[in-house]
Amino acid sequence: MLEPSRPPEKTQRENAASAPSLAQRVFRVRNIASFVLALGILYLVYRQLLGLDWGAVWASVRGADAWLFALAFAIFYCSYPVRALRWKVLLANVGYEHASGHPMPSTLGLTRIMYIAWFANCITIARLGDAYRGYLLKKTSGVSFAVTLGTILAERLLDLLVMAVMMGLGVLVIFGASLPTEATQALAAGLILSVIGIVGLLALRRLRWVFERILPKRLHAHYARLEHGIISSFGRLPVLLVYSVVGWLIEGMTLYLVALAVGVPVSVAGALVVALAASLLTTVPITPSGLGFTEAGMLVMLGWLGLDVPTASAITLLFRLINYWSIVVFGGLVLYLFSRNGDRLKKEWLDRSGTPTYENP
Repeated sequence: MLEPSRPPEKTQRENAASAPSLAQRVFRVRNIASFVLALGILYLVYRQLLGLDWGAVWASVRGADAWLFALAFAIFYCSYPVRALRWKVLLANVGYEHASGHPMPSTLGLTRIMYIAWFANCITIARLGDAYRGYLLKKTSGVSFAVTLGTILAERLLDLLVMAVMMGLGVLVIFGASLPTEATQALAAGLILSVIGIVGLLALRRLRWVFERILPKRLHAHYARLEHGIISSFGRLPVLLVYSVVGWLIEGMTLYLVALAVGVPVSVAGALVVALAASLLTTVPITPSGLGFTEAGMLVMLGWLGLDVPTASAITLLFRLINYWSIVVFGGLVLYLFSRNGDRLKKEWLDRSGTPTYENP
């Protein structure tokens, strides 16, 4: 429930004091070890297993069409406003919108939060950026962290369902009856995960009494908010599905344009399947954003499309330059500006977003 008596200045100071430091997470031993592991995987894949001719790879990279690469770069960054609009619908479904008396960040504000969270996912393991996104929204608008986290979990489940369907259709278009065993196994795994997600979602409310018996009593209210955030997020489902499909089509189009820039036209369906599979591999919790595993998986799948190793490597490097390394660089710059000019930038952000309301976590 709302707590209008809590002064906004005091709440902001409390939030700042309890803010998790991304810089501290980056330089933790576990996080540094994960980067080292990722580099080891990349070395093993490219040098030891593939015996890669780096001269041929750099020749492909240097010969890439700069305009097509720039277009791929621009199109990829269009995905963030689309995902922010989807998150805005999810938040409105649980009652967090201006019409319900909750001054929320604008679409631009949500896009900023989304981008910083994506950056956090790129530099930490186990996708901690998703939780950081909920923290940032709570800090800027004072909304319930548990409910917000529920909308993010619902978003991930929606992504999984849409990706499973899109990948299945894309694979059938590419391979038809000659589907590789590995692709069949991957699709089966995606289908199983989707079914598990749906069953888990349906069971949340029915099995609340089980969770309440397991959890300490002080956590019951938090679980109820989390459940509300997940279950209630799925209103206006057609709109959510449209935003989800558009977001993943942008990923596929980015890879398609990168391949064209290198001079190797792949099919739209092929680019979509590889891009979606690469996104799934970024969830591997061992390294930041699946670094190492994602590149290896892309090489295998581009090989299925008939590309030779140097060409597939060039496409992989350029694609990851867009959807990983550029986020690390630009996200670090944004974070640096916030750390140097934090009070002023946060005030401007809040002024654009409206006066925040404050609610129990």
